[in-house]
Amino acid sequence: RTLMDVIVECHAQNPEELIIGREEILTLRDKVEQVLSGLEQDVLSAYLDGKSYQEIADMLGRHVKSIDNALQRVKRKLEKSLAESKAQEDD
Repeated sequence: RTLMDVIVECHAQNPEELIIGREEILTLRDKVEQVLSGLEQDVLSAYLDGKSYQEIADMLGRHVKSIDNALQRVKRKLEKSLAESKAQEDD
């Protein structure tokens, strides 16, 4: 799965789905703040803004490999956190 698969976009069709989508976005934002380091948050934000790995590396004064590693950690951490949240909901 790609990072974008982990960060699911809500394609709401009606007002109920819009409200649920907003709640999911707020929950995801809280998860991001809880589980990601400052660097990982900065990298994720730039990535979601459409920046390339090289642009992010230049912007943050890091090596491209550092950016790649940070995005891989983001993916793992968010997958784990979201899976744990889902498991708690199912209990």
